[in-house]
Amino acid sequence: MYTVLLVDDEAIELETMEHYVPWEQAGIQVVGTARNGKEALAKLTELKPDIIVTDVRMPIMDGLEFGRRAKQIDKSVKIIYLSGHNEFQYIKSALNIEAAGYLLKPIDMEELLLLLAKVKKKFEEEQLASEGGGWQLERLLLRIVREPSPERRMEWIRQWENGASGFLSHQAFGAAYMTVESPAFSAGGLDGEQAQPASSSILTADAAEAARALLRRRLDAAIVLETGPSTLFVLFQGKPQQWETAYWELLREELLAATSEGEAFATIGLSGPYKGFHLLKEAFEESQRLNEEKLYRQAGSVIRGGTGENVKQTDISVDATSASLIAAVQAGDAERAGQLLDDWFSGMRQERIERNYAVRAVIQLLSVLEQHFASLMVGPLRDQMLADHWKELSSLPTIAHYHAYALRFCKELLKAAAERDLDRHQSVAEQIMKLIAERYHLPLTVEDIAKEVYLSPNYVRTIFKEKTGETILDYLTRIRMNHAAELLKDRSLKVRDIAHRVSYENVSYFCSVFQKHKGSTPNEYRKLQL
Repeated sequence: MYTVLLVDDEAIELETMEHYVPWEQAGIQVVGTARNGKEALAKLTELKPDIIVTDVRMPIMDGLEFGRRAKQIDKSVKIIYLSGHNEFQYIKSALNIEAAGYLLKPIDMEELLLLLAKVKKKFEEEQLASEGGGWQLERLLLRIVREPSPERRMEWIRQWENGASGFLSHQAFGAAYMTVESPAFSAGGLDGEQAQPASSSILTADAAEAARALLRRRLDAAIVLETGPSTLFVLFQGKPQQWETAYWELLREELLAATSEGEAFATIGLSGPYKGFHLLKEAFEESQRLNEEKLYRQAGSVIRGGTGENVKQTDISVDATSASLIAAVQAGDAERAGQLLDDWFSGMRQERIERNYAVRAVIQLLSVLEQHFASLMVGPLRDQMLADHWKELSSLPTIAHYHAYALRFCKELLKAAAERDLDRHQSVAEQIMKLIAERYHLPLTVEDIAKEVYLSPNYVRTIFKEKTGETILDYLTRIRMNHAAELLKDRSLKVRDIAHRVSYENVSYFCSVFQKHKGSTPNEYRKLQL
């Protein structure tokens, strides 16, 4: 953003300029104001504005004198003069001190904005002219591929051709659009973790320079631009063999090793040969479009024209897959859930579902799961699960990454469901212990207990052993023996009576079990306690 200093002796005029001109819209920031040339000159050194808009007629020091002195301090500053007097002498004087423009009061807003645009353009041209040759070519190329106006683009192309000494106008050129992404999976199946968001760059700080050094050795001519996070654009010319896919596959591996940090893969969209630099933007757009074909790839590759097919802009059903996934999660079957997602996303790639439709289908699938398992989504898990799926998925580069996102989601569901089941098992175990505490003195079997908790005998045995570490029979016997030990402290009770009170009809068997648990017979235990 450029900066401007406003100078006018009329307070109303100054305030109008400062607050009612759409400076930010024009890409300009007001850094200061002054009421005369002397005050403005004092602020010039401090504020260092790019542009000065000043009235011509002012007390103490008029605008023309201020302009002359301002140019002595900063030759690059651009000065726009304002005057309420349409006099040729003022215009002539202003032009003699390299005025950027001259406007009559009251200011015509449209005229001012047009003049400001011209001033900014002049800054850009001067900046390009002052920069080194290679950097200038890169800046020009970036302007060319981003410029929507054909007329304006041709102006940049002519400048680029004049400086592109390494490129030959009669020789074909090509474009390579390279993106570097984290892999979708760091491990297989539901143990896989989602890769880092695509927006976080994994290129090294000097990635472009490393790519330039490598491509200078491998191609006749090359210009490398960083056009976005983890994105390099290469314009190149080379010998016929240097256009082969196999050649670029090797280059892709070399570029990845030279420019990326950590585990990653690279995709290169490689345009066909173009003749004539007026087609620079077309080559760039073709390489960018081919790079998008990575959506349907599992890993990095070189993608050339003619390798892709038409995409399908159609919604895909999630009903069958979501129903099967719900059943798999409820059963705690991670392997089944993983296979279902493998098949569904494989079909999405094979059908070549267009990106927005693919994202929409994944969101629909996750929404069905969220609704069904809403009871699992409590506490921190709720924030983690109920994410902005559209925002998250739209930032991911491939269907493989969508797959990883859905796998992670299902992994969390399975974990939450398992924890819920564990809690439910604990509740069942506690219910069984309470039942035993109440009925230990009665004949009690596992079948009786199972009926009370509405579960099968085998399932009851499994849950109780899992949560307590001992079988139901062992726990029941231990509780009975503990009660028997307490009853033995009462000398008025006979051993036979005590056996019957803890549900043992056979006294000899009771004594045998008691000795096994307490290390002594009931009579010996009574003597030791007294």
